[in-house]
Amino acid sequence: MFESIFIGLLFIGALGYVGNRLRKEFSPKKLGCAKGCGCEK
Repeated sequence: MFESIFIGLLFIGALGYVGNRLRKEFSPKKLGCAKGCGCEK
């Protein structure tokens, strides 16, 4: 029982990680430096 819950949580965490990486990859690129200070190059 405990193993199934652990595997399920691990799987959900992996899906969240992959989803976050994909969202960052395909989101529009922002102008400026990587620090996020608002400067525009």
